[in-house]
Amino acid sequence: MRAVGVHLVQSIDLVDTPRRSVVVELEPDGALTRIVAAAQMDEIVGAIGPAPALVVVDAPLVVPNERGQRDVERILAWCDVPAFPVSHGRLTKVHAGLRGVELAGALPATVTLIETHLDLALRLLMWLEDGGGELVDLADYRARWLGIRAPTYRPKGPGRANAGGIVSVAALLARHVDLGDWTPRAPDDDWGPILDAAILDAIVCAFVAQRAIHTPDDVFTIGTPLRGQMLVPVDANLRGRLEATVARLTAEGTIAASQPPITGR
Repeated sequence: MRAVGVHLVQSIDLVDTPRRSVVVELEPDGALTRIVAAAQMDEIVGAIGPAPALVVVDAPLVVPNERGQRDVERILAWCDVPAFPVSHGRLTKVHAGLRGVELAGALPATVTLIETHLDLALRLLMWLEDGGGELVDLADYRARWLGIRAPTYRPKGPGRANAGGIVSVAALLARHVDLGDWTPRAPDDDWGPILDAAILDAIVCAFVAQRAIHTPDDVFTIGTPLRGQMLVPVDANLRGRLEATVARLTAEGTIAASQPPITGR
């Protein structure tokens, strides 16, 4: 079953620049088999193809509110995961549009598409490599979790990517995903590292899709399809904290009731 990850250039202002969205695919054994850089939406849709098992993207796909934030951002904030507060107004101001919503509308209804949180996925891998995974006391868990931060590697707006951060993230992912012969290029200009950062984002998305398809206990779905939904990788500690947070916020009426988890087909 095909696990596909998509890094979507979210700013409409950047679509006609050399910056590219990226689509990657992982084989069932976790091997990276395809990297496609695409500019326009029809190219992205074509690169995804007609029948992947699951597509995970790094952009909001449902933005129901004009202001404020979605339920998923509220849930993540209570779990010490900083998340960009998504609303129509904020996305229009910062990114000049809603690219994820555009992608969701452009894909066939047969394609299962869901958003993820990139830095949370990377932090979880770092947590597991640091000896996490087993249930620990909540206070100890939170203290250790707060000390873990994903390397900075993405370009901010039209700026440069962080070449050192790219190398660190690529090395982290290489311990969990078979990257084949792909390695970050030498930073001879600005555009090479920017593309590498986009490829890494897409690989993280595909990794989350791979976990959902093959080890569904290692992912958790928060939010609802109508108010925004996100698929994130978890260990026992993060799963427990998310479950408790969702239950409490739902009981308070702060968020809508959650839907069954996304596990691919």
